[in-house]
Amino acid sequence: MAMSDSEIGTLHVTLLGGFSLNYAGDEVVLGRNTGAKFTQLLQLVWLHGEKGISKPEIVRDLYDADELSNPNNSFNNLIFQMRKQMVAAGLPKEDYVVKRGKIYIPDPRVPLEIDTEKFKELCSRAEKESDPATKNELYTKALELYRGELLPESYTKTWVITESVILRDLFDEAVHCVGDYARDQKDYDTMYRTYEKAARIYPDSDWQAYQIDALICKEEYRQAYQLYDRTVHFYSEEMGLPPSAKMLENYRKMSQKLTSPASRLNEIQSSLQEDPVSGAYYCAYPSFIDTYHVLERNMERTGYSVFLLLCTLVDYEGKPFANKEKLRERSEALRAAIGISLRRGDIYTKYSASQYLVLLVGSSKEGCDVVARRISHKLKEQVGTRADVNYSNVSLADLSHMKQGQAVTLREENREKQRETEACDGKSQ
Repeated sequence: MAMSDSEIGTLHVTLLGGFSLNYAGDEVVLGRNTGAKFTQLLQLVWLHGEKGISKPEIVRDLYDADELSNPNNSFNNLIFQMRKQMVAAGLPKEDYVVKRGKIYIPDPRVPLEIDTEKFKELCSRAEKESDPATKNELYTKALELYRGELLPESYTKTWVITESVILRDLFDEAVHCVGDYARDQKDYDTMYRTYEKAARIYPDSDWQAYQIDALICKEEYRQAYQLYDRTVHFYSEEMGLPPSAKMLENYRKMSQKLTSPASRLNEIQSSLQEDPVSGAYYCAYPSFIDTYHVLERNMERTGYSVFLLLCTLVDYEGKPFANKEKLRERSEALRAAIGISLRRGDIYTKYSASQYLVLLVGSSKEGCDVVARRISHKLKEQVGTRADVNYSNVSLADLSHMKQGQAVTLREENREKQRETEACDGKSQ
């Protein structure tokens, strides 16, 4: 039903975390197909706002090259269909998309409140604000609007991806600002909630490390360790990545704080006793790093040689696995093959979805080759010829000498710079 200007209320548009419309307090449903072309047309025009978007750009973004035989006719039909559907959904009979010169913009007769537009405006004001409390307040309001990724049902569309990158950068800045402000105010609950929301929306962006940081600030070390454990497992199994530098830093902090009640020596010895299992010792990556550093320090005193072996899982053609499920299965098979191929005194860990690191104590270059062949043989016994392992190894002694050489070079460069500075100062005097 057509309405006069005074009767037209504000149309509330949600694009973050999913698409929805609300008018006069009621949800508006534009048909059953949320990915319909006329719906995408509205989303596209609303995202561009007053700056507008041209017809060729709209056609390019909404249609594949082989979908159109008559672009003008298709576009006009789409506009007609959109306006018809808006009225059918119970909205006022208006244009909703209008032409201004060579571009298309939202209909100025229809008051709009679009969450992405409001989010950007709040972030812009916050960025220019010099007062920390006011800046935090503005960013907090912006984060309340950010319910999730932009139009997740259309996340593969180029125009959605382009805008998502812009919004995500603003979101990251807002989260860091609010989180840092909460830390400075010792408001660790707000700090945790801010990072928890960020980690929920973008689980692959290392926000969990900041969540753990907040739990450490709250002295909730066991909860922090549980979250750490889940996150490391997620990154390793789902994304094929090792823990980030910040995650490892948090692990160190937690390790220093997690303590047990006072006990007698025999009770402590009992708790430290390893289960009677054969094969090499498997540990988490942070523990592997600690073991590496201990062995590196003790090499000169004990005279033991220690080698670091990197095992990389590949398919029968020597290429990385593209299928995640197959990679997960073969990776578990490789872990088992390594475990039964090494001695009890050797240590290994999972570095990424396709890689394991091994510390071979008292071995040699030739010994590494023997171990590598043994692992490859055991792997093929389990999965046949559908998987193989690429290897590389290095002596910890060689790595230590390389680091010492780099340190010496750095000191010499610093001395040379100091001499040049002193010479310049002498000339100026």
